[in-house]
Amino acid sequence: MPILDLKKKLDGSCVSGNRNGMEKIKCDTEAVGSSIKSIFSERGDLDFAEQLWCKMKCVSSYQELIACFTLVLESRECGEIQPWIHHGSGSLLSKLIQQSYHGKMEAVSLTGITPVQMLLEIGLDKMKKDYVSFFIAVTQKYGRWT
Repeated sequence: MPILDLKKKLDGSCVSGNRNGMEKIKCDTEAVGSSIKSIFSERGDLDFAEQLWCKMKCVSSYQELIACFTLVLESRECGEIQPWIHHGSGSLLSKLIQQSYHGKMEAVSLTGITPVQMLLEIGLDKMKKDYVSFFIAVTQKYGRWT
């Protein structure tokens, strides 16, 4: 199932069946989204890759994905940007940026599934850090996680 079809289904605009079913899915989707937003507040320490994820998570085509990563990598190679990355970030993009701090950056071919994998890795890294931040905040507030 293409990603856009999945998004439409989650948004409630691509549901087979009656109109009540469509309204229920849309309502459920909005409720889940609202709950997630109320639980997780946006962290203030987002590194470059996490900020990039926030912008790129809505990319609508493979070509846009390649164009974004190409722009980032070329800008870093030329020294036009000086991105900050959390120590220990595991995504390929984070590793490439960290390599560039030492004057060398491995060449990456933005073909096949590599750009999609890079985007997913950035998202997973961000999600991990969001959960760690959330659990630390809860522990500090209540003294322990129960």
